[in-house]
Amino acid sequence: MDTYNPIIHGLSRAGNFSDALRFFDEMKESGLEPDSETYDGLIGAYGKFQMYDEMGECVKKMELDGCSPDHITYNILIQEYARGGLLQRMEKLYQRMLSKRMKLQSSTFVAMLKAYTTFGIVEKMEKFYRKVLNSRTFLEDDFVRKMAEVYIKNYMFSRLEDLALDLCSAFGESDLVWCLRLLSYACLLSKKGMDIVVREMRDAKINWNVGVANIIMLAYVKMKDFRHLRILLSQLPIYRVRPDIVTIGIVLDASRIGFDGRGALESWKRMGYLDRVVELKTDSLVLTAFGKGHFLKSCEEVYSSLHPEDRQRKKWTYNDLIKHTGSMTVWNQDK
Repeated sequence: MDTYNPIIHGLSRAGNFSDALRFFDEMKESGLEPDSETYDGLIGAYGKFQMYDEMGECVKKMELDGCSPDHITYNILIQEYARGGLLQRMEKLYQRMLSKRMKLQSSTFVAMLKAYTTFGIVEKMEKFYRKVLNSRTFLEDDFVRKMAEVYIKNYMFSRLEDLALDLCSAFGESDLVWCLRLLSYACLLSKKGMDIVVREMRDAKINWNVGVANIIMLAYVKMKDFRHLRILLSQLPIYRVRPDIVTIGIVLDASRIGFDGRGALESWKRMGYLDRVVELKTDSLVLTAFGKGHFLKSCEEVYSSLHPEDRQRKKWTYNDLIKHTGSMTVWNQDK
């Protein structure tokens, strides 16, 4: 058994199922009966290659051979069905495990959570998020962003604050936690809420980054609160925040709807910021929530129109983008 299982598992994980099954048959012919570990390795490998019908056949063969699937088998099946987006099969097995009082692994809860998040099923996503939190299983930031995107797309902005507070309670403060909290109130266009989060950041001695500034400024633009937008722009040096491409876009887009952005642009020009190579330092969730805006969309159009070699060769500065997108016209109009 100790000889055959590693061979069968190694071959099947590499996608060489014909040889794996040949050793499987050889194992039985030699008088060794496959155990649950043998079958579990095959089932996991079938799942890896999205061979879901073969997974089911393997379980049937397992039962016919008198080897009953155990909790490990069921956990593997649920996880693979979850990764494949086969929600009905996943849920059926999950209910079977509950009825048999079988132990569910935290990795199974995570897999189901990811499946519900992918399909944007909010109620079930939240249910399994609770289970994952209770198991103290760490969630990667990129996945947390996917959950946040589900809330944003469903206009459930207050849930971003709940998500952030839960993560903070379970795993501690992080840049993403502060981003989610601030974004929650920014999407709700609540200046009072944003001010509360900013005060808490100050009390916690959290340094600002450009993403924090951009979230607040985007909310001001949405509210057409140009007075506070102008004040915040003037305070960026105090916070030691250097503009990124989103910041530049905020000012230029706001200038299209009545904001006088000359002061900020001229200041950045004097400090040499506009001659720097373009950077995107703002969290992707911010663009998901507020959209890319006219300037960023224009930048993408210019970039996509270039020959592939030119894209790689040229190092773009903010001045380049302002010139090539026609945003210089807006700047000149301000003047």
